[in-house]
Amino acid sequence: LALCLAGAAGAESRTLKMKAVNGRAAYSHTQVSPIGKQAGFAGKPQMRGGGPARELIFKSFLNPPEEGLFRLDYQLDVVGENSARPFFQAGGKVLLRPGKPVLAASAGGWNFIVELQGTGEGEYPKKGTGTLETRLKCGRVSYPANFTYLPDEQYSAVLYSESGDTVNKLMVGLLPKSPGVDGTFLLQYTLLLTEGGQKLAGGDGELILAPGDGKHTAAAGKGCVFS
Repeated sequence: LALCLAGAAGAESRTLKMKAVNGRAAYSHTQVSPIGKQAGFAGKPQMRGGGPARELIFKSFLNPPEEGLFRLDYQLDVVGENSARPFFQAGGKVLLRPGKPVLAASAGGWNFIVELQGTGEGEYPKKGTGTLETRLKCGRVSYPANFTYLPDEQYSAVLYSESGDTVNKLMVGLLPKSPGVDGTFLLQYTLLLTEGGQKLAGGDGELILAPGDGKHTAAAGKGCVFS
């Protein structure tokens, strides 16, 4: 994920709290994020609920507010001994209202929640945000990946898992375009599912979507469907 380094640099900062949750296990980190500058963290998070030890790699860019809302550009990796194979990686952009936590991304049983701490004042405009709910289904096995999104921004999720000596990988990339006058919009996507280096599903494509219009599907390989 390429994080934009442009923007007005200043001394003002905000406290940003994020956590990655998998079942009962929660891995959290709180940092002071300067507005208009890139921030990064790599290390051991606070842990709750048991679960195996994990480390977080969190890159972020907190943009100056517009009408009281802050856009956060982010990439999160939850890693173990091999940081090149994250258990969960999510990248994208999300609008934050101070004091209101947002479920920015979820995939493979992981949830990424981020909150700009503080309190908001006054009325906030309804920006063109929404939730993208996707699913790659191969036989009886499903791989969901969901994002709180902004139009014309890229979103991605990567998951690695191991079964003995076999390494499995899932990658989902999304680009929702701006809606037309009728509310429909184009979703560009790319997929890859591998098992032990062998491709099981994948490809690039486009779907025409509309809010509340139900599920749309596309073939994604032998016995696999993306929706």
